[in-house]
Amino acid sequence: MTHSPPASSARPDAGFGGVLAFGLNTDHDGHNRFVSKLNVITSAVSLGHDESLIVFLGEDDERQYLYPSEFHQGFFRLAVGLEDTDDLIRDIDHALS
Repeated sequence: MTHSPPASSARPDAGFGGVLAFGLNTDHDGHNRFVSKLNVITSAVSLGHDESLIVFLGEDDERQYLYPSEFHQGFFRLAVGLEDTDDLIRDIDHALS
């Protein structure tokens, strides 16, 4: 017997976060500057919490082959937590400035 998640988990407002991957067209120092400017999102070594966490996977990560070639110079994985959406957007906008 398989267990399906409750129907409410399919709704965007059900309290479940998502994970997305993205890269920045910059060097290693640029990646560090981006993370250091984040105030709401926390830099972490792994994902899985009720707060938003970000992990940088560098060019030497053994999982690079799982991702498109554009990601092979390093990229971020962002797990979205329960914070207010506008706060997260402002945090990322600030870090990109």
